[in-house]
Amino acid sequence: PSAGCLVVDQGEVLLVKIMGGTYGPPGGSVDAGESAQCAAERETYEETGVIAHAGELAKRFDNGFHLYWCESVSGREIDITRPLEIKDADWFSSEAFLKLRWRYPNQGETIYSLMQGSSS
Repeated sequence: PSAGCLVVDQGEVLLVKIMGGTYGPPGGSVDAGESAQCAAERETYEETGVIAHAGELAKRFDNGFHLYWCESVSGREIDITRPLEIKDADWFSSEAFLKLRWRYPNQGETIYSLMQGSSS
């Protein structure tokens, strides 16, 4: 399984751009003996330098990816610590992120719906 953080701050969501040029929430594989929430927090920090606290499950995708509502406890400063894996990371408004090329189909629309307070 894999997990990631839906970090929303001031109406903007934290997204990473991976080497293929597509975007998605920070996240990755769950290590043996690790909870999905811990993996989401760890991967978010490893990929963006943002320390996030994972809360409730926002969405479980068909591919097994668990996306958690997360709160940044370290502010909005980004420090990309894996430049070979992550090309860029930034905070995006919902209007801006809908125009991005997403790693998985419908991920942008799903996250937009979640941010509007409904789930698809």
